[in-house]
Amino acid sequence: MSETIAEALREPLSEQKMVGKSIKPRKDLQLLRGEGGYTDDLKLPNMVYAAFLRSPYAHARIKSIDTTRARELEGVVYVLTGRETAKQLVYWMQKPGMRTPERLSLATDKVRFVGEPIVAIAATSRAIAEDAVELISIEYEPLPVTIDAEKSLLEPGEAILYEEWKDNVLFHDQHRTEGTDEAFRSAECILKERLESNRYSPTPIETRGILASYDRTEKTLLVYASTQFPHVLRTFLSQTLDFPENKIRVIAPKVGGGFGIKSAVFQDEVSTVILSMKLGRPVKWIEDRKEHLLVAGHERQQVHYVECAFKNDGTLLAVRDKIIADFGSSGTFWTEVQPAMLTCASIPGPYRLRYYDFDLWCVVTNKAPCGPHRGFGRPVAAYVVERMMDIAARKLGLDPVEIRLRNMLDPKELPWRTPIGVLYDTGNYKDVLKRTLKLARYDELRKEQQKLLREEKFVGLGLATYVEYTAPASSRLQGPLGWAVGGWESCRLSADPSGKITAYLGMAGQGQAHETVFAQIISDELGVKFEDIVVEEGDTMHSPYGFGAWASRGTVTTGGACIKASRKMREKVLQIAAHLLKESSEDLQINESLISSKKSPNKSLSFREVADVSLRLSSKLPEDLEPGLDVISFYEPDAPTTCSYATHLALVEVDPETGSIKLLKYFIVDDSGVLVNPLTAHGQVHGSLAHGIGGAMLEELAYDSDGQLASSTFVDYLLPTADSMPEVFVDSIEIPSLTLGGFKGLGEGAAIPTAAAITNAIDDALSTFDAKRFLELPAKPEMVLSLLKRNAH
Repeated sequence: MSETIAEALREPLSEQKMVGKSIKPRKDLQLLRGEGGYTDDLKLPNMVYAAFLRSPYAHARIKSIDTTRARELEGVVYVLTGRETAKQLVYWMQKPGMRTPERLSLATDKVRFVGEPIVAIAATSRAIAEDAVELISIEYEPLPVTIDAEKSLLEPGEAILYEEWKDNVLFHDQHRTEGTDEAFRSAECILKERLESNRYSPTPIETRGILASYDRTEKTLLVYASTQFPHVLRTFLSQTLDFPENKIRVIAPKVGGGFGIKSAVFQDEVSTVILSMKLGRPVKWIEDRKEHLLVAGHERQQVHYVECAFKNDGTLLAVRDKIIADFGSSGTFWTEVQPAMLTCASIPGPYRLRYYDFDLWCVVTNKAPCGPHRGFGRPVAAYVVERMMDIAARKLGLDPVEIRLRNMLDPKELPWRTPIGVLYDTGNYKDVLKRTLKLARYDELRKEQQKLLREEKFVGLGLATYVEYTAPASSRLQGPLGWAVGGWESCRLSADPSGKITAYLGMAGQGQAHETVFAQIISDELGVKFEDIVVEEGDTMHSPYGFGAWASRGTVTTGGACIKASRKMREKVLQIAAHLLKESSEDLQINESLISSKKSPNKSLSFREVADVSLRLSSKLPEDLEPGLDVISFYEPDAPTTCSYATHLALVEVDPETGSIKLLKYFIVDDSGVLVNPLTAHGQVHGSLAHGIGGAMLEELAYDSDGQLASSTFVDYLLPTADSMPEVFVDSIEIPSLTLGGFKGLGEGAAIPTAAAITNAIDDALSTFDAKRFLELPAKPEMVLSLLKRNAH
């Protein structure tokens, strides 16, 4: 892209420069004071509380359910079983070859994972509802259990989750590139490895929660939910419950983190709504932490049998990959098998890979369903390809930097289409890698590493990089993914007589400072003071339709919609002002809420005056111009994908006696296009990095052979804390995308290459031991000791 085009994409219409400023998020102080209103803070008149009886078995038939004693408990107002009312949760994804197992709001005849809800109870307090759960008697017939995806695929035996299938394959997909076999035949070095990634949870601070209130008189349904997609949830409930959508209102209050899992809908949430409709009164359910770990957001568990073909100089010729993805009992609404599909799509990374074959097997097991999780399949892809890059570098006697630079795409090669059709739009991958090395003072760190080695301190450096396609367009969502979802977003701008602006967005945030960053964009494009703009989102009654915050799409899609709506309003404002000032609209400019003549700067009107004329003093408007300043715009990027990318460098110290791993420093340079607010952008990077570190080193949803979750509390399921975080250094370059505004996605990126960077660093630290390579996650101390012991023997 030329510099002229890049500048055109960056430049707002006015002279204001709010985009690019590090402004503190407007709502942060309120949240720090504990003044944010979350779903669990809400209390409605006559409200009752829900609790669920969940299956203690991983696989069993339900022979009988006796709820008599629970119904008799004082304070219990309703006991709901699936056999009374079970609703089929709808699918929005129809991909050829993907099976669509029945998903009921409550289990009726069979349970397929520990934690599956069977009975829902409403009572006057949560404590009473939980007491009532203990009084329910269920007779189960235990069935054979499968918890190993490879065995479930190859040797299912009698442990078939859906008898009508005759096997446990949820989805099978494959891709072949013509020329892959020839590339392998011509290779001078072929490497084969089995790489395994771990299953872990999103663990937002605020767990899932829903408050439903059905009005029998008005026949309306009000739903407060901790959700990433209010409009999608509204449509989903309408379809699942066969209830008029225009009678449903969904409100997302403050949401304490989404991380993907709140762009899913589970059985317990639907059952809470059904309870409210049965009772005609508000019902609230808030997920406790054990429920969250049992049920929500299980992702990443995959085994890769990967083969890479290289020349001796390190040139990557071709990749073959067989992937077995453990999907638990099924996928979840609405992403289904997409996490594994995204893994396959992301394997090429930033490299000049022309030949790539894969076989993907999504397999069901007796574990909780596989749900969306920050990074969405891409962290596994980065782990696989970046580990193989380091393994190849060592095998071929190359520096990890050298092998990456040799294979990275050059800017002049972009746009580039990968072997499976993903379009890389703009970027400079090599520059970002080199900037990362400069930021870290890589050469100095290598010298220090050797010095410490002489002192018997084992320090390692690990590189990893990635390309993430963000904000996918409708053509990709509805085409290759088979998804009934749009890639666009919306913005409605409304001016009141005082000249203040309210922006109503179809998007809904979970802490990304939307109220600040979108006001910055609108301020520049419309020319109105930043402080005169209020951003509202999360209420389906007031906001235009939108698909929510996921796939790092918010700034790209909603930012574009804000620009379009601002330009539309600006055009009308200038038309009115030109009429009042007797000037041509082309000769007028708007800056800091003042409309003035470019020729005669003293000839001006305030934005408030124009807004007042458009509404209260409409007789002064030009003929044939409608009153009001209220516009709506929808924006979808022209390109099917918008790609961000980064390079990470981890510095670790390993104690070979105890296996302990200490993260010392961590360096990141990324390109997320035009940064609206560098302060909030880098905050997103830090948070996402913490998420990646947890998955790389600590977090694991471990099951025993009976399908019982062995890590169902924070005693066993470890999270990164402030004192376990390294010193973090972040820098960015800004190469505009081809989208309106030049933005790229950001929120998930730092979680993607983390595991690869850390394990590469651990391997580097242990290189003098000639220890067996790190090939599975998470990277725990006991794993280090195991690798060293295997080498000793």
